[in-house]
Amino acid sequence: MLLAQVIVPLSLSGDFTYIVPDHLANTLQNGMRVEVQFGAKRVYAGIVKHLYDGEIPANLTLKTISNILDDRPIVPPNALRLWQWVADYYICTEGEVMQAALPTAFKLSSQTKLILNPDHANDFDLLDDQEFLIAEALSMRQELTLEEAQTILETKNVMLTVKSLLEKGVLFIQEELVERYKPQLQTYLSLSPLYEQTDQLQDLLEQLQKNKNTEKQLMLLMAFLHLSKTTQKDSILKKDLLEKVDVSDSVLKTLLKKGVFIETPKAVSRLNSPSAQHAEEPITYVLADFQRTALTDLQQQLQTKTVVLLHGVTASGKTQLYIELIQETLAAGKQALYLLPEIALTAQMVARLRKVFGNDIGVYHSRFNDQERVEIWHKVLQQEYKVVLGARSAVFLPFQNLGIVVVDEEHDPSFKQHDPAPYYHARDTAIYLANLHKAKVILGSATPSLESYYNASTDKYGLVSMMTRFGGVDLPKIELIDLRQATQNKAMQSHFSRYLIETLQQTVAQGHQAIIFQNRRGYSPYLLCADCEWIPQCVQCDVSLTYHKNSNELRCHYCGYKRPYITHCDSCKSTRLQIQGFGTEKIEDELQAFFVDKAVQIGRLDLDTARTKHGFEQIITNFENNKLQILVGTQMVTKGLDFDNVNLSVVLSADQLLAYPDFRASERAFQLMTQVSGRAGRRDQQGKVLIQAHNTAHRILDNVLQNDYATFYQTELYERQQYHYPPFTRLIVITLKHKDSNIVQQAAVQLVRHLQHHIKTGVLGPTVPLIARIRNLFLRQVILKIARNTASLHQSKQILRQSMQQIATQKDFKSVQLVIDVDPY
Repeated sequence: MLLAQVIVPLSLSGDFTYIVPDHLANTLQNGMRVEVQFGAKRVYAGIVKHLYDGEIPANLTLKTISNILDDRPIVPPNALRLWQWVADYYICTEGEVMQAALPTAFKLSSQTKLILNPDHANDFDLLDDQEFLIAEALSMRQELTLEEAQTILETKNVMLTVKSLLEKGVLFIQEELVERYKPQLQTYLSLSPLYEQTDQLQDLLEQLQKNKNTEKQLMLLMAFLHLSKTTQKDSILKKDLLEKVDVSDSVLKTLLKKGVFIETPKAVSRLNSPSAQHAEEPITYVLADFQRTALTDLQQQLQTKTVVLLHGVTASGKTQLYIELIQETLAAGKQALYLLPEIALTAQMVARLRKVFGNDIGVYHSRFNDQERVEIWHKVLQQEYKVVLGARSAVFLPFQNLGIVVVDEEHDPSFKQHDPAPYYHARDTAIYLANLHKAKVILGSATPSLESYYNASTDKYGLVSMMTRFGGVDLPKIELIDLRQATQNKAMQSHFSRYLIETLQQTVAQGHQAIIFQNRRGYSPYLLCADCEWIPQCVQCDVSLTYHKNSNELRCHYCGYKRPYITHCDSCKSTRLQIQGFGTEKIEDELQAFFVDKAVQIGRLDLDTARTKHGFEQIITNFENNKLQILVGTQMVTKGLDFDNVNLSVVLSADQLLAYPDFRASERAFQLMTQVSGRAGRRDQQGKVLIQAHNTAHRILDNVLQNDYATFYQTELYERQQYHYPPFTRLIVITLKHKDSNIVQQAAVQLVRHLQHHIKTGVLGPTVPLIARIRNLFLRQVILKIARNTASLHQSKQILRQSMQQIATQKDFKSVQLVIDVDPY
């Protein structure tokens, strides 16, 4: 009997096997979506993972696949293999990977329908008012969706009424799959075959000319003929025709009734791509000698290495080397994937790449709607897109013939997925994806992650360096501003030193632009009562509420809880509430006071200002076009953006970066400050960087000042080795969550005991994390430090799975959630 292993979009472990009915056996293929029943009632669209002939064990009853939803596979074999690797490596289920990989419109789930029971006698006398309304609607329409029932009863709470009607035998419930993806249709008009002959068309024109009542019909027909001739197309878009002639839609309807026109709906793409396939003028870019040398070195190392790390200082021209290698890949008939850590970068990068690759390039990230994502998926699957530029989720696209993967800014933590599972790292996943396709990988960064540089220095990866800026421009001059000394000298104005303000004013006066970095959004991190020191807290999380001035509310950045701005202390009723600390919103607000000239425009780039689909693009475009003179932002402004006129970069508080309690804090601080420094002086003249700090003697600040990655790397590597952190070990963080703090503590202790019984060293915890409660769930953490070799990692994961299973099967701990983060970043 033909059986199928089917992946369903649920967080459930194990394989789900279904019988393939005979009438589907010759059509069904791996990678197709199928309609399957799961449990007693629910229906899902699953992906066929594996087809095989087998026997059904006597103690099992298997369900049958109901239907095939695709005419061809939508998930190719290598993509299915990638899903399995992600599930195994990151200790999650293939259903969770499917949820992350597929556009939502592909993941059909069932819609509940209410069906009138044909055996019911239609005796509605015993029904109450609400039951009667539903029963009466069913007697006329035979079936209703739950949404329609809610509309009829004018309430969302309809399940009690439905349950009562079920018990009385008036209706029964049916689950039916609903297709979410709908192609975008546009109406086209073509001339009826009857009038394609010149004689018949001439007769029609004469008839319309003779009658004054058909004057507008004649105008519309003449406009159609004109458009058809000028565009050399037999069919014309209805909208274009009606815009051409000032007539009402009723005139067109009359011609349709007469059989003059034929109306045809056609599916069109939702994706806005340029009409020209390539730039009108060829792009001329001459590589500098050091770039040519680096390119040759890259090409040679790729002959023997799958992965090569390109370590190039900011503005050294790494992107042009990527373009050269992608062009070679396309010439060989293969596809290319270009990964960027932030959606903000795609807006700038796609404009540059389109000049080279035209419509061969597609863009993919989470700001596209579900319908657009499906269209992009199909274009990649059919190899219409030769190059894909995308954020981390682009690694799951259905590449058929991948030749190269570029991971730009490979050090960036945004490549790591957090909540929901799978907690994958796009860089590492891309390397495995390339391995499946026998493709090559380029990792690029001015500040490589310690893991990648360690792999390069131990000859696992290739390594190419570019330590010169393109055009011979010097790296920016970096100056430290001692905030303690500035405070003592009374040279501070709010959070800005006097020297910073003077430099900023001078930069703008000279016609240059500036970037100001503060890695905290909102106006103020918290409010403080000056009398009793009360701080407004989130009701669902153990964190203070952040003040957002624009919306005049206090907001939790973890669960989204918000409340209006308060004027009185909740504890002592005092009105002496003080704003503490500063975020990007406050910086933007206070800078206005130093620039009374209305010509100086200040913008802000953070999660609050760039939530919309084109929010990033609009802000960046305004800054590129000098409509903004100063851009204030969070780490979004540090990530590889390229602005010609920026001559000053500012880090307002280096201490906040250096004091974060994490073993990667020094690495992150070095990367962020070096990257934000690299935005300045990228073209004609040397830029300047100002870094404000209280602890100016910190070794990381000295590394940044000297742009000394080598010393930073050696020092940090030594500390990691001393304390057994990556790259010398692998980490797995297990977070347990429950609404009862005692239960989650007990579950964590038991998990640790089970792990320590099988793993003698490297089990740490349980500990209470920095934020002990989020969304009304109390948290505990357990950390595994595992030897670097593959065997130890595999064995530890097996033991962890067994330990998780043991916790899940205990009655007291069944509701405890376990979240696994492999290689936390």
